[in-house]
Amino acid sequence: MKKNEKYYRISTGSHSRIPYVLFGIVAFLLVGFPFFAVNMRFQLGAIFLKIFDTIGTYSMIIGGALVTISVLSLLTRSPIKMRTFMTGIALLWVGSWCTGTAIDIFGIPVGQQQPPPGYH
Repeated sequence: MKKNEKYYRISTGSHSRIPYVLFGIVAFLLVGFPFFAVNMRFQLGAIFLKIFDTIGTYSMIIGGALVTISVLSLLTRSPIKMRTFMTGIALLWVGSWCTGTAIDIFGIPVGQQQPPPGYH
């Protein structure tokens, strides 16, 4: 082998696939989307409903556990951590907002949905 030999790589046409993907998306939006838009809207709504319901359920469980631990620490005369209690109430509020339920904490409703303005 000589010291000055140079090797060249011949390109075999490695093109980017991005234009094909963009063309496929635009073609679907123009052709298929008008036929499937209503069904897709309801399916996406059902998916997001399940996601938010799951998030709400878990935050209500964790928030209820934190509030219970805070109240039980009062009964055992150990120092209460107000941060834990407030975090529990905040998680209960987020959970009730996501699931649409109302919870009464010391007689104060948390997460109660108000009727829309003008509704009588």
